[in-house]
Amino acid sequence: MTRILVPLAHAPSNARVLELAAMMANGIQASVTLLHVYDPPNAMVGIVPGATIEGETEAERAVGEVLLANAQNAMRRAGVAQVSSLLERAPSPHDSIVMHARAFDLIIMGTHGRRGFEHAVLGSVAEQVVRDAPCPVVTIHL
Repeated sequence: MTRILVPLAHAPSNARVLELAAMMANGIQASVTLLHVYDPPNAMVGIVPGATIEGETEAERAVGEVLLANAQNAMRRAGVAQVSSLLERAPSPHDSIVMHARAFDLIIMGTHGRRGFEHAVLGSVAEQVVRDAPCPVVTIHL
């Protein structure tokens, strides 16, 4: 295993995912690629006065760039020698993660562990990735 993919969402507990990824990467001398997938603009944007699809997209992109920059810095502070990042706009985080997974040996990602109605409605990206990824997936309950 030489390549680890770490998909990140906007979660305060990303630190736990990054800590485990750094430990594993350092232990096996692997490179880490951080991935953040942001959704396309909400269809309701046109209803809100003054809101634009371009404005919402740029705001989401900027937030993703900050998330990845902070995560890269954390990985470097933890001693990971090779860290890169990918920022992608896609309607399905699951599809994007699985597509990128073909180039990696391991995925490390967080899961919110939703239950009941919330799980039925929102599903679980991590659960879908575990089911469909072509490589092993380590999940961390956030």
